Amino acid sequence: MARIAILGASGKLGERLVNRALELGYSVNALARDPRRIKRQNENLTVISGDAETGEGLDAVVDRCHFVISAVGSLRPMMTPAMNQLVPKLETLKRFERFVLISRLGTGESLLQSAKVSGPVQSRLPVLLTPIFRDINGAEQRVRQSALPYTILRSTRLTDDPATGKVLTVGPAEPPPHRITRADLANYVLALLESRDGLRAEVTVGSA
Repeated sequence: MARIAILGASGKLGERLVNRALELGYSVNALARDPRRIKRQNENLTVISGDAETGEGLDAVVDRCHFVISAVGSLRPMMTPAMNQLVPKLETLKRFERFVLISRLGTGESLLQSAKVSGPVQSRLPVLLTPIFRDINGAEQRVRQSALPYTILRSTRLTDDPATGKVLTVGPAEPPPHRITRADLANYVLALLESRDGLRAEVTVGSA
């Protein structure tokens, strides 16, 4: 089975991505600033201490990987530095097949789309969190300018509810989907990896 590298593996979404990948039989390299936060133990799981922002551990985590998923999220700007470190490394991998960058609604062409989200706070996040969204935009741009077989998924609001199986992807001109569970997003990302859909594409992902 193919090997997957997961960045941000100790976060809420990263944990679900790791678990789902192992359930599907993948070998997983998981990058985490604090490996102790990853409680899962599995013979197909390799946990690597590192920091995507500085590049620490990136060579080890992408080694022999066919797929790479970035679930890096932060309350401070750090995604652009992380992509500046990661993209050149991925461009040298011989077995590499797809990179998935999990982004946020309100970046890139989805800025106007985000204004249509219900709720006064959610619709204004790109303004309230300007430095964060500027950073995420920069990360998207770094990926977009590369030659990588990438997919950028701009997620709506994430929840910890159980999976529903009702995932919806739309373009920036369409109404935004509803919020999505982390479990549903993880399932969607893993199902996307080995398909040929969505290569060098950017979509908003939420629930129907």
